[in-house]
Amino acid sequence: MALVEDHLDAIGADFYAQLFTIAPESRDLFGAGMAVQRSRLVGALVRIVGNADDRETLVPYLEALGRDHRKFGVIDEHYAPVGTALVLAIRRALGDDWTPRFESAWIEAYDRIAAVMVGAARRDAVISPPWWDAEVVYHRRILDDLAIMQVRPHTDYPYRPGQYVYLTTPRRPKIWRAYSMASAPRDDGLLEFHVRTVGAGWVSSALVWRTEPGDILHLGAPQGHDVATPRSEHDLLCITGGTGIAPVLATLQELEQRQDGRRVHVFYAGRDRDHLYALPHLESIGVRYRRLTVVPVVSPDGPTDRSPDLMGNIVSAYGDWRKHRVYVAGPTGMVATSLERLRAQGVPDEQIVVDDYGLW
Repeated sequence: MALVEDHLDAIGADFYAQLFTIAPESRDLFGAGMAVQRSRLVGALVRIVGNADDRETLVPYLEALGRDHRKFGVIDEHYAPVGTALVLAIRRALGDDWTPRFESAWIEAYDRIAAVMVGAARRDAVISPPWWDAEVVYHRRILDDLAIMQVRPHTDYPYRPGQYVYLTTPRRPKIWRAYSMASAPRDDGLLEFHVRTVGAGWVSSALVWRTEPGDILHLGAPQGHDVATPRSEHDLLCITGGTGIAPVLATLQELEQRQDGRRVHVFYAGRDRDHLYALPHLESIGVRYRRLTVVPVVSPDGPTDRSPDLMGNIVSAYGDWRKHRVYVAGPTGMVATSLERLRAQGVPDEQIVVDDYGLW
């Protein structure tokens, strides 16, 4: 991997070219746009190789991948051509540096990876569907680029606050994007999502501007962390910006419902005051959940100043967080600088959960 780290994007593109040549029928598993899919492949490869010596981390990750790939329609027979295409792509990238030893190592590694993923998918097929159908029952655009929608799955959809789901819309078939649930599990089964358009994003633009009640979405299996886990006794620090507030809202609803005794601090950033769209909801929860403290963060220089240092500086100056469980979700720059300040303060990595929401 170290030898090809400067060519990972090319490997991603070549992998799919090889796969669609070896197994042309596999092209039907994917939507029209492949850029995000290539990026996910490269990210998964880097993560797998990086954790190759950490079985306790790697195996659950691979099992989750195997379960999640069921939503694409992946079956056992797809794994062999995928392995062949992967080895061919890396071999072509390395050229003369490729050796029989490398080939043997990659083939053995892939066989083990595939075995874990296939085993998890088979076990999951006994208890869960590959995806859930969910009807849009409410849709409201609250900003030009942001909408709140509620969906009702046709069958029970078990999840925990802080988790996210890959979903797809019939307006962009076979293209899946991740969104966090913004509501704790409810008796009526409704799930709430907050969606912001990302550039000319295929799925986000369709969800914000073209989705309406009655549309049927497909939901993959829930993934991610249970931020509101009752097994934790640590007070909670949430650092968030943009739609990263969604899983925090779900967490707070859960804590309020069970009258959890932990203190919670929420630092909530927006490009400007208007983009702190969830602030009234947070304040409403705070009236009932008295152990909640909300700190809105907006740059004094206005929306043109998106300095990621602002949040990190405010959080680190506010208090000592070394005994807190920490959840960070939002734009990449804000997440990175917040983590830097927390680690400088001595907060252990095992107490920190991170969801990177990309650009503002």
